[in-house]
Amino acid sequence: MKNGVNVKSWNPVLNKFIEIKNEYKKRIGYITYYYKDGFTDESQTCVERWVEHLNGIEPLNQYKEYEDLLDCLEMNQYGTMILVRYGRYSNVYDGETEASGEDFWDRYDGFYRECRSVVIDIEKECIVLCPFSKFFNINELEETSVENIQKRIKNANCVEFSDKLDGSMQSARWYENQIVMAGSQAINPDNSWRLEDGYRMIYELPGYRKMLQAFPNFTFVFEYISLRDAHVVIYTKDQEGLYLIGIRDVETGKEASYSVICHIANLYGIPTTKIFDKTLEKAMDELNDKSSDEAEGFVINIDGYKVKLKYNDYVHIHKALSKLSSINLIIRSIADDKYDDLLAKLPLAYHENVKKVASIVFNYIKETENKINEYYNFAPKENKKGFMIYISEHVPKEYQVYCREKFLGHTINVIKGGNKKCPHYKRLKDMGIENYNSIFNEVKDA
Repeated sequence: MKNGVNVKSWNPVLNKFIEIKNEYKKRIGYITYYYKDGFTDESQTCVERWVEHLNGIEPLNQYKEYEDLLDCLEMNQYGTMILVRYGRYSNVYDGETEASGEDFWDRYDGFYRECRSVVIDIEKECIVLCPFSKFFNINELEETSVENIQKRIKNANCVEFSDKLDGSMQSARWYENQIVMAGSQAINPDNSWRLEDGYRMIYELPGYRKMLQAFPNFTFVFEYISLRDAHVVIYTKDQEGLYLIGIRDVETGKEASYSVICHIANLYGIPTTKIFDKTLEKAMDELNDKSSDEAEGFVINIDGYKVKLKYNDYVHIHKALSKLSSINLIIRSIADDKYDDLLAKLPLAYHENVKKVASIVFNYIKETENKINEYYNFAPKENKKGFMIYISEHVPKEYQVYCREKFLGHTINVIKGGNKKCPHYKRLKDMGIENYNSIFNEVKDA
């Protein structure tokens, strides 16, 4: 709103949230910015509360489109600032990840592409932080096929290859006479040790503050590298820091080139990404040259259009690590007696989380086998018929099959059933674990 006139932003997230706000004010008559903070199921931003109230007006659910739009988002509020990130279109903990097809990213005129941890001030109706819009791996979508990327490069004025750092994204800006930062999910540093540490890095090196103050209308995007924040690539202690990887104008959404980014970073003594003199063909020929713990790959900037190109070994390991989020891979490796092999293939940084899951599974196996042995030892074993009748009458149903198998001399596997061609494996919920998120609390802190 400027001088009483509605002015549309280039950013679809800001436009939609202002639309919701105006509709709420029109129907309810007033605006409040009350919210519930945190990363729990009870947390709620004021925008979510507005939509909830609107759908409670007769006729009910007349604002279902707003609800559907927000349903694929993860949002956090801090004061009147709201961080918006795409999420909830997949269940990473249940192993049922949906494909991120173009249909999702093109919904609502590309709304979700700008939901990459954008931060808006809902009271002042302006953008606070606008990191990168969503960009993809080569060949991930039709638009990023090798053929289409080659066409873009052929007609481009500026093509740059930069180092794809393997850390966590954080963004910062000089806003309302102070530094405002956000991580991928958190805007309140009390909710994120990564963001809290990012603030520490910002304040320890004067160049960051000087740079932000010199360009108050720009969002500065950083890659947060820390030994505490483990990823696939292994970094050393002296490589820790906030690396400048992007600069974006909040008024226009235009992104700076890598040459400009590196120039500004060097002016203020700030670590930044590297630029390589390459062609697409040369970069693709090098995809087998580095292991997953050495480097992630490249980001190609084609007149502002970005695409990721990753080393083959990194892609392979990252896919395995992504499966770990479902937990099922760990369970299967234990059931198939391949747990040690799995652990040996994964970066050391991930061993702690893997072992958390493995510990639950091994404890379940031990407790279950102890119960089986207890029931088995009490059963009469003079003859098969008498044993089987006793088991049916005195042993809980979930243990009966194992007692019978033990009597017959068969190998018992309490987390794997079925046959060789079609085995089935138990899940953590079958072992009494309902809240998967509690195992990986640090994952929610981004």
